[in-house]
Amino acid sequence: MTEKTEKIEYTVSGQKFADDTKIKFRENPKRKNSASWARYEKYQAAKTFGEYLKLNEGKFQMADARHDFGKTFLEILK
Repeated sequence: MTEKTEKIEYTVSGQKFADDTKIKFRENPKRKNSASWARYEKYQAAKTFGEYLKLNEGKFQMADARHDFGKTFLEILK
């Protein structure tokens, strides 16, 4: 028996992301030792949007994604 899994999509600044969307982060551009810098240090190694979600759990998860995508710190890979 094959279980069908539903693909979840997220919209960030008008761009659609799925868990398997390949992404890349720039080197940490945030102000050193700030709270956002510490979070970025944790999630910048993510290779997919799903990995990003796991590495940046919490109330700032989607706000960080919107900010980083808008500032081009987060890039979608083809």
